[in-house]
Amino acid sequence: MLETKTKWERWRQALPWEHVRFYIVATLVSLVVSALYLTGDAAGSDWAWKGLPLDDNWIHLVYARSLAENGWFYYNPGVAEAGMSSPLWVVLLALVYKIGTFLGVSPQWCAKGLSLFFTLGVPIVVYHLVLALRLRSRLAWIAGLLVACEPNLAYGSVAGMEVPLFSLLTLGALLSSWRKKEILTGVLLGLLVITRGEGVLNALLIGAGMLVPLYLRRKRVSIITKRERRIATRLFLPPLILGGAWAIYNYSISGQWLPNSYYVKHYFGLGIINLTNLWNVLRGYFHHLAMFQGFLFLFSVILLVGAGWAIYRNRTTLKLLPLLLIPLVQVYAFSINIKVQAVDDPWTYFTRRYLDYLLPMIVILMVLGADFLWKEMRKRRERWLVIAAPVIVVLCLAVGVVNVVRLNEYFIEQCSWNARNIEEVDVAMGRWLGENLQGETIIGLTDAGAVRFFSDPVNKVIDFPGLNCWQCIGRPMSELIDEYQPEYLVVFRQALDGSFSYEEIMNFKTERNTILGGNDLVLVRLVQTE
Repeated sequence: MLETKTKWERWRQALPWEHVRFYIVATLVSLVVSALYLTGDAAGSDWAWKGLPLDDNWIHLVYARSLAENGWFYYNPGVAEAGMSSPLWVVLLALVYKIGTFLGVSPQWCAKGLSLFFTLGVPIVVYHLVLALRLRSRLAWIAGLLVACEPNLAYGSVAGMEVPLFSLLTLGALLSSWRKKEILTGVLLGLLVITRGEGVLNALLIGAGMLVPLYLRRKRVSIITKRERRIATRLFLPPLILGGAWAIYNYSISGQWLPNSYYVKHYFGLGIINLTNLWNVLRGYFHHLAMFQGFLFLFSVILLVGAGWAIYRNRTTLKLLPLLLIPLVQVYAFSINIKVQAVDDPWTYFTRRYLDYLLPMIVILMVLGADFLWKEMRKRRERWLVIAAPVIVVLCLAVGVVNVVRLNEYFIEQCSWNARNIEEVDVAMGRWLGENLQGETIIGLTDAGAVRFFSDPVNKVIDFPGLNCWQCIGRPMSELIDEYQPEYLVVFRQALDGSFSYEEIMNFKTERNTILGGNDLVLVRLVQTE
């Protein structure tokens, strides 16, 4: 009896009830918010429940199914491709797909269920990060619950993409590095690298955050000390092994170290520094954040104060340097890869997903700033501050709540319509091809996910943009048609420009296009002319 009590006490000490309460509340909030997205009916029926809001999900599912059924990463049967932008996500999705197939779960729900699973961990890690900064527990609760409700993250939780996984790994690596758990941090950094290519930057910054303070505290000259070498090995060996394996895989297929998506989506005309595009990125992205809408200046000041206070408070240990640098470096990297021209263009989920995982770090910095400003106001005993401070706090909270509710309504509607777009057009076309176009034939297409997933596996599908066919990258459609001689094309109607002869066979369109490259996807048979 005594031994049982001792074990129970040890368990309570390792997992205090005050933490468990937050875990329960945060999980319930995340599930409730996700349920609102999944049951949204703005587009009618149950589109958000049964569908995926982006065709890129289906590309991951193509590779995941191939891995589960064939043991390798094929796009066309027996032909390996460098089309995976997230190999770790594909591996995990393959496992879930295998189990889901056995249990009769749809591919859509395999993807959505996996992203929702990782979403539940994000507020919990944010909560512990705030506690690790020695802030009050109520601030940790506020930060964690704000992350659980943030509209961009809420959308991503049911989108079936790797965003929650990437966010969780980044935050987990930060927390692990703050606790000086070198081996665990190295493993998490390795997983980061194979979740997204930009994980390399995060791994370098977090690793440097642990090594640079050691270097600055040196007492004698040396290229690298024994301790530094040991820590560097623990931190960077897993990323080198896993990232190197992925790079070698890509190179063995396409002759390029990075996946196809980088060369397809990268806008090379932006150069190394493009201040105009950087400003467009900052202005456009923050325009879509609930906490900044309507009060951009006020909340930007809180964010900057939090960043400044973090630097000053940790000026000797540089503990928070990665927390500050990761958002800055990733926004800069985005600005020299993706061209942004306006506040509302192109900030659909197709683009937002590249930056959404940074939002928990922005929330943490804002909590730091709010805590500093509140303490400073309490120190000053001016009459106007005694009256104004509570009013300002209540106003900020009210604005945040209103914006979270309003923007969630907007994204719930967008999620519903995006899922309807994909189901009515891409999935419908893929299913039709699978039922009516069987046997070995060559099909050229421009939307590469659902159409490939549902069409007859023995069809050879040529992905004209090059996401899943590296030989096509940067080449015009007319040239690819001449080379591959496809019998059929699946393209959006605007691509039928009269440069080739064709016979229209079938088309699928959506009432209101919110995510696709066009609202009318057409299947045509090419006609040979004399």
